Amino acid sequence: MPSATVPSYSLFAFVIVLLLLLSDAALASESDHRYQQDEKVTLWVNKVGPYNNPQETYNYYSLPFCHPSGNPAHKWGGLGEVLGGNELIESQIDIKFQNLLCI
Repeated sequence: MPSATVPSYSLFAFVIVLLLLLSDAALASESDHRYQQDEKVTLWVNKVGPYNNPQETYNYYSLPFCHPSGNPAHKWGGLGEVLGGNELIESQIDIKFQNLLCI
């Protein structure tokens, strides 16, 4: 009797794995996302500084002409990003994707 249940569990596990591989949600990520017409595009800002002195950097929103309208979202890439002082902040600029095809 136990040998009859092993193939059914194997088949069930195979079906679950197959469904996960075929679903778009399992394969989607920020790096390979395909935008739809008029979909919101998130622009992340980091730090700014002079080209000739890369060690002199400023937080994007510490500049007098850059102020967020609300409480922007923050995104951390990992320990290396934190140690390097790279803090991604949502720019809150309204950008929509436009697919322009030249025919």
